[in-house]
Amino acid sequence: TMKLMGATSWDTPGYGLKINMFEKNNSMSSVTFVRQDVAIPLWHIVLLQHPRKRSGGASQTRAESPRTLYNATTKTCDFWKYIRHVSAWNNVAKLVLSKGASNMSLACPLKAGVYVMNRIQVPPETAILKFMYHPNTVYTLEGTVYGLNPKDRVTKKALCHYEVNATIFKSC
Repeated sequence: TMKLMGATSWDTPGYGLKINMFEKNNSMSSVTFVRQDVAIPLWHIVLLQHPRKRSGGASQTRAESPRTLYNATTKTCDFWKYIRHVSAWNNVAKLVLSKGASNMSLACPLKAGVYVMNRIQVPPETAILKFMYHPNTVYTLEGTVYGLNPKDRVTKKALCHYEVNATIFKSC
């Protein structure tokens, strides 16, 4: 089972994100404020596994870097084409973005508006959690939303960034 530990975000005048955590059912919701159209929105997602704290005291002189488990960028309008090849997260994406749970647009361009995701959670039976489980380990999901320049399709501008920290524990 995944246990949420905290979430933060920063945004820009044209794009805002508010994340709400619900400890009772270990889920989150989000409200995205798109204040101006984004011609080609990109989602960049990185999943990090932080090193476990070891009791070694002063003998630990160098800090270990987090391990990158997943690092990908995709245009939102290509999201479903991309995610179906990432079977570990496909079911979670379907749950989070399903009708009734979300009105998030994956269109290019992304039109100005308010978009809500009401059910952001990883079900306990999600197979990838069994493989990711390590005692006392913290995971961070870092996400950045970019606007890709439609003229050169190379330069991008960060619109929003978020981080969600969680740990995974065995449920009996």
